[in-house]
Amino acid sequence: MTESPASTAASPDAVGQRRLLTLLFVDLSGSTAMAEWMEAEHYAAMLAGLRTLYERIVPHHGGVIARIQGDGMLAVFGHPDVREDDGRRATEAALELHAAVRDIVPPGPKPADFAGLALHSGIHAGIVLVNEGDQMRGRFELLGNAPNIAARLSEAARRDEIIASEESLGLQSQFFQTGPRFSLQLRGRATPLAAYRVHGRAPVGRRFEASMRRGLAPFVGRRGELAALDAALARTLAGRSQWLGIRAGAGVGKTRLTEEFLRRAADQAIQIHRGYCESYLSAEPLQPFLQMLRAMDAHDGDLADAPPELFAAQQCAPAQRADALLALLLALARRTPQLVCIDDLQWADDASLRLLHRLRAAARAQGLPLLLLTASRPATSLAVLPGANDGDADIIELPPLSETEAARAVQQLLPQTDPFIAAEVQRHAGGNPLFIEELCHAAADSAGGHGGFAAGQSSAAWLAALVESRVGRLPPTQARLVRLAAVIGNVIPVWLLEALSGCGERHPDVQALAAQDFIFPDQRPGHLRFKHGITRDVVYEATGLHERQALHRHISAALSAHGGAEDQLHEQLAYHDAAANDWLAAARHAESAGDQALAVSALDRAKKQFRAALAALEFQPDGDARQRRWIAIAQRLGMACVFDASQDDLRVLKHAASLAHATADPGLIARTEYWLAYVGYALGETRDSLRHAQAAVDIAQRCGDHALLAQLPGTVGQLQAAAADYASALPMLDLAIERQRARASKSAVNRIGLSFSLCCRAYVLGDQGYFAQAHEIFAEALAPFDGSGHAVEASIQGWRAAVLLWQGRWAEAREAAAVAHRVGAQVRSMFTCAMGQAAGAYGAWMQEADPAARQHILDATAWLAPRGGGLYSSFNHGWLADILSTQGDAGAARHHVALALKRGRQHDWIGGAMAYRAAARLAAGVGDDARAKRYLGLARGAGEQRNSAHEAAVTALLEAELQLDRHWRAALDFARAEFTRLDMTGFAERASGL
Repeated sequence: MTESPASTAASPDAVGQRRLLTLLFVDLSGSTAMAEWMEAEHYAAMLAGLRTLYERIVPHHGGVIARIQGDGMLAVFGHPDVREDDGRRATEAALELHAAVRDIVPPGPKPADFAGLALHSGIHAGIVLVNEGDQMRGRFELLGNAPNIAARLSEAARRDEIIASEESLGLQSQFFQTGPRFSLQLRGRATPLAAYRVHGRAPVGRRFEASMRRGLAPFVGRRGELAALDAALARTLAGRSQWLGIRAGAGVGKTRLTEEFLRRAADQAIQIHRGYCESYLSAEPLQPFLQMLRAMDAHDGDLADAPPELFAAQQCAPAQRADALLALLLALARRTPQLVCIDDLQWADDASLRLLHRLRAAARAQGLPLLLLTASRPATSLAVLPGANDGDADIIELPPLSETEAARAVQQLLPQTDPFIAAEVQRHAGGNPLFIEELCHAAADSAGGHGGFAAGQSSAAWLAALVESRVGRLPPTQARLVRLAAVIGNVIPVWLLEALSGCGERHPDVQALAAQDFIFPDQRPGHLRFKHGITRDVVYEATGLHERQALHRHISAALSAHGGAEDQLHEQLAYHDAAANDWLAAARHAESAGDQALAVSALDRAKKQFRAALAALEFQPDGDARQRRWIAIAQRLGMACVFDASQDDLRVLKHAASLAHATADPGLIARTEYWLAYVGYALGETRDSLRHAQAAVDIAQRCGDHALLAQLPGTVGQLQAAAADYASALPMLDLAIERQRARASKSAVNRIGLSFSLCCRAYVLGDQGYFAQAHEIFAEALAPFDGSGHAVEASIQGWRAAVLLWQGRWAEAREAAAVAHRVGAQVRSMFTCAMGQAAGAYGAWMQEADPAARQHILDATAWLAPRGGGLYSSFNHGWLADILSTQGDAGAARHHVALALKRGRQHDWIGGAMAYRAAARLAAGVGDDARAKRYLGLARGAGEQRNSAHEAAVTALLEAELQLDRHWRAALDFARAEFTRLDMTGFAERASGL
């Protein structure tokens, strides 16, 4: 009988077992010097004492000693089972070890400067390959980078210092007194590691208190649940007894909901008692009720009217404590309504659970106004936690946040982040508030939230431990199934899961995983998906390499054998073939998937697939055929990235150009020069791009590449237009349009090229004041798309918004900018998305002085910064300079004036005149009329360079507003006449007020 892939994947790799571990590395400070002055017998006795401490303290905190070597020790937390608080346990163990070692007095005589014994320790967590050890290697052989990093952290720690990486602690760092977060460059690690120095324990007992220390995330949603709790409170105030249990998985927000409700309940005539249960170490029996008793002692112990049951509960023997606590709470309920709240009930001891049920039964029998409120994990998790039982409660099942609520939470935590990072956070978090909060913190730490959302941010070790601890509590069949699903991907075709595991959508194990929020039905029939992307990533990473590769091979074979059109499976096959190291097939499928995505304007997917194809080619034998294929794919990558280019894309094209030059094939060289020009143009590197475009023209003419020569006028015209060389640009654009019109009916690519050439001609005409003609051409350029959401539509609407802003038609400009922003987001073109936001914000400023406009433009500018692009960014800086100078923020305005003018080095002068006008306003504001006049002259010159009629008129208006000399009335008359002639409505209204 053969085994299914799901069953074979359950067996560990022959080379070891992949585990997520937290590692504690401790070493004795100054031990080399001590060995010099201590007698050998005394030194051996000291080492024996250290070993005794290690062997006592580490297991007490749930760790396992991997090896002791001399005076150093390596301990692991998370073996054999990962726990969500392994980072906290390791840190607690380190603190206790340090304290215990400080108390050791080594035998024998000591030098006068002997300061006592002390350790230095490092804590780090990560994926480790675990093998059985031996006498040389210790109990385990641990392979991977995480043990090395823990050792490096220990080396970096000074005497009696503990350094823990942020990855291993995360939110759990709030359980400790730490120094500020700092970056440490460790030997053998390419990037700095964020870490804390741990000084001691903080007065924090539960995760919610840790969250409060760091700062709570905004409370979002939960209206229905709050309404249910408010209704229960009203019934209790009316004299009823009841028990409500809130159930949800880890991080979904049980405690936060409870806290919000208790805050509201505090204003009512009800006495509130609170306690919580914990799994860490050995919590005392009746823990939550004793917490309530101590709180009553602190607040009510000296009151003359305290019930006698309070004193009885304080003084009774431990054996009678449960009865005394029951009597006390019932006595209090006879006086006034009571609310008893217990958090993390899943960790409750048997005595607490028995008392809880007795309290519920007695209050009900006596008709007392008592509201019991408990919060716990789902029953499927509780099954492995003896005694955890809220079965008598009315249950409120707390789901993850909805997409709308999650988006609002991300927006509140990352108000200035770009929409693509926000979407990635939301996809990985899947509505889990804890995941949302942590991923937002990670994104914010990456260059202020604008540095990009790295995959590593989604799997910080302490969060990964939370996920793996949940997987570890699953029955073996469900654990194998969720690991198989993780290898399939974030979205799982039901037929594929059933083919590999025998489990369909209605199988009990699949339904159990859905009930526990691991996987659930997707919107598309016949598909499942992981509830939280971070869960899939963590489970996949924790699955052994050889297991994964074997599963990927099985999946690829099943996909290929499933039938249907292969062209619908290219993307999936490319992924699974690459993960199985079948590079030949991976390159073929990724290239085909990229072509398909490009054809439907899914540009981000096209870029991803072309890059995957190029990566797969790197594993194939070198040679002329491989180089030519690499160049061909890189050129299609260039086509995919023209609306959202980055410096990384440009580097790929530069490598393609070097490969082309190595072939000495003029046709290849000409085309790579062409794409260098186009992608450089998309990044705003106009000067360099013109050079590459001219090289492409020269080489194409020499080798007779007529197809390329037909494309080049459009590209050259666009570059000349970007450089404000309109006299040269218009003839080239007209030539390109003539040729593209002739070929437009032959292919969609030609129609797209025609539309973009028309767009460029329209904005050039608009800049020169020919607004009516510009709008006619914009209409022709947009006609083929008819609101279809194509990337070119976003670009055209963005330029149309700019021309409408020049014309002072603010409301229409905002509408066009909104389309550019929306379509740019749909096709994941950050450039058009950001420029649409910026143009719309400036329109809002001009129309109604919207105070949020400044921040919106700053945000859009920051979104583009990580991509290294600057195309037309002088627009943004000019708009900001105008707003800031009007608001009187001189320092910030001068900064953006300088940035706008700096863009002139790449021939981007589109915002230059506006920047000079802002500088003139600033100078006039401090009474420097001479400098203000000079800047007005420069603004006129910048407009004349583009032959821009609207710039001349707006500069004249500012001259009239500043009234720097007696000629201001003539300037006003000129501005008014031009505004009327050019139909610049918004500016005409502004001029009429002078």
